[in-house]
Amino acid sequence: MPSGKADPAGALRIELPVGEPAIEQVRLAVLAYLEPFGPGDRVTNRVEVILEELVSNVVRHSAGATQVTVEAAMAGDSLELTIVDDGPAFDPTAAADPAGFTSLEAATPGGLGIAMVRRMSTLFAYSRADGRNRVTVCLAAR
Repeated sequence: MPSGKADPAGALRIELPVGEPAIEQVRLAVLAYLEPFGPGDRVTNRVEVILEELVSNVVRHSAGATQVTVEAAMAGDSLELTIVDDGPAFDPTAAADPAGFTSLEAATPGGLGIAMVRRMSTLFAYSRADGRNRVTVCLAAR
């Protein structure tokens, strides 16, 4: 399993081929990067949910994507996560929140992940350049 590498500025960058193993490899690399910062259970849970949603969306829904890169950087009390992939253009920040439901029977499975990312983050941004999607998420890390 590739391990992420910290750059001189103290950030993590991990590049992996798109595939199911990438989801867990990214999760483990980012959690190992965060460990010295002592993020606490709440932050750890949020990081795991955000990574699961965004990386698994690339793996499971981005036809033609071959590589995913994840960067993590602490800045004071904030964590910035950036997910870059070479798949077709897709702006998750433009996705509408799912419609509410009045009972479990009326609920439609799926479609809640992007809304959760939006609620857990202080910044949720998308850009596309050079044939790559770039999603940046910031969240409080303390």
